[in-house]
Amino acid sequence: MLIFPEPRRVSDSGSCVSYADRRWLVLPAEAGFELKEAAMCAAELLSERFFSPVEVTAGTPGAGARLLTMVRDSTLPPEGYRLETTPEQALLSASGDAGFYYGLLTFRQLLSEPCRVPLMRIDDAPDFARRGYMLDVSRCKVPAMQELKRTVDSLSALRYNELQLYMEHSFAFAGDERVWFDSSPLTPAEIMELDRYCRSRFIELVPNLNSFGHLGRWLCLGEYRGLAESPEPWYFEAWDAWYQATLAPGKEALDFIDRLYAEFLPNFTSGMLNIGCDETVELGQGRSRKLCAERGLHRVYLDFLSELVKLAGRHGRRVQFWGDIILHEPELIPELPQGVTALAWGYEANHPFRDECAKFRAAGIPFYVCPGTSAWNSITGRTANMFGNIGSAARCGRESGAAGLLLTDWGDGGHHQYWPLSWPGIAAAAGWSWNAASSVEEAVPYAVDFAFNPGGDGRLGELLLDYGRICEAFAHPGVNQTCFWSILNAPDRRCNRELLELATADEAAAALAALASWRGRMTEHPPKAPRLVLDELANSSELARLALESLAARKGGAFDAAAWNDGLRRVIGRHRDLWLARNRAGGLRESMNVLEGFLKKDIR
Repeated sequence: MLIFPEPRRVSDSGSCVSYADRRWLVLPAEAGFELKEAAMCAAELLSERFFSPVEVTAGTPGAGARLLTMVRDSTLPPEGYRLETTPEQALLSASGDAGFYYGLLTFRQLLSEPCRVPLMRIDDAPDFARRGYMLDVSRCKVPAMQELKRTVDSLSALRYNELQLYMEHSFAFAGDERVWFDSSPLTPAEIMELDRYCRSRFIELVPNLNSFGHLGRWLCLGEYRGLAESPEPWYFEAWDAWYQATLAPGKEALDFIDRLYAEFLPNFTSGMLNIGCDETVELGQGRSRKLCAERGLHRVYLDFLSELVKLAGRHGRRVQFWGDIILHEPELIPELPQGVTALAWGYEANHPFRDECAKFRAAGIPFYVCPGTSAWNSITGRTANMFGNIGSAARCGRESGAAGLLLTDWGDGGHHQYWPLSWPGIAAAAGWSWNAASSVEEAVPYAVDFAFNPGGDGRLGELLLDYGRICEAFAHPGVNQTCFWSILNAPDRRCNRELLELATADEAAAALAALASWRGRMTEHPPKAPRLVLDELANSSELARLALESLAARKGGAFDAAAWNDGLRRVIGRHRDLWLARNRAGGLRESMNVLEGFLKKDIR
């Protein structure tokens, strides 16, 4: 028997009991709407494991024996629960409705056999008060509403309690069609619908709107260019790229953000707001150059951040912000406004979470640790890095008293990774954010099926993890990417060019062999999964093959350009169809343009 996330304490008698004649879930008399909704859903799922329908009542049940009774216990921690299975019935105790919900999820997992449960006691509570997932919906891909709801169901099954949709321009701001044109933005009505759906599954939908940097889709337009730090694109040497995405701090910028907040925030019931404020790379290079020279760049940054916090407060929101910029000047951290939550983010296994957590903790600033799925910029995923990055974040966060863990899932470079590539990371973060001391790696394949692939045979998660190990053929796999992804996305940028130079012919050959072996396993013995998932992995692996073949050609290997182009055309065609199976049409063209660009050049 496997329970995921792993409970804090389990006392197992080693014997089982049959509940075949039980039918009632008995809620506390004062159960809230969310718990009633959750219990009805649980009853529907439990009915599949029993010979008669499971029903829900609050108070005294009607005819039939009790299957599970919920009892309030104010001594238990928030979101914690105690589950006892006795010969007569299951007893579930919790101090709040969320605890009851998580206990119900555990009870479902105990029913590995129809009608039978082990006699045991489970005492459980999460390590992190906030267990969040952030999905990038601003880099091309905006999931269809039904797909977003399925994602919420999966997150809820894994006991996440916070969801953020990262936005720059993908909300349908009135009168700003030029900004969100061809991005299929979320509407106010859709946000409110998703907010309600999240609440019914004990998840808080936290608004996320970048309010300082990453506003390129706004600032490139004539009517907003006057708000930009750099009126013309500015070359950022460290990244070998051009940027025009950061606001010039000042009243005009605050008025602009105020207008966005006034339209965006009323659609959310959450009292929090992630204002972003990361990677403000142009700050001090344009309109604020003189001010930054006089006061210091990070002082100017802090002053504008403080004004944004005040602005958010006037809209009734407490602020989260990405902590990367203020960490460059840690002596300013104690001056952060009261009530803000810093988000310490980093996406490599060796990221210094412990040092960053220490700085925020010393200043008395609440903070989250924010690792990543390691799926973006990869094609295949990066399994070893994923486990290392999330595990380190969870352990450091728990030791340092982090308020939460927020798993990020970005879409850099065109969002070419398919949705299943994120599932192992989502499962791993769920396991560690609930119980940071648990052995998550071995349980991830089970968790992938449990949350994303009900009825699976356990092989899908294993295959996804093995797919993400192909990049380990390279001694220098890359930072925040795989080297073979680099060849399909800006291979001439200095950082990518340097990474590609480090790769060897033998490494490329080893990766191709590993990929061929993996594809053979998928073909000969595919996992039990929906056709869409199998098709996504097939197309992803074909894209990986093309990338590796072009890398091998760079290292002196043979290369058939015509066959390679034909293969890429097939991948692009399937990419379109697979994209539309889960996502809105907006952004598809942008994603495909990246790949189509390589039909016109020598990829070697």
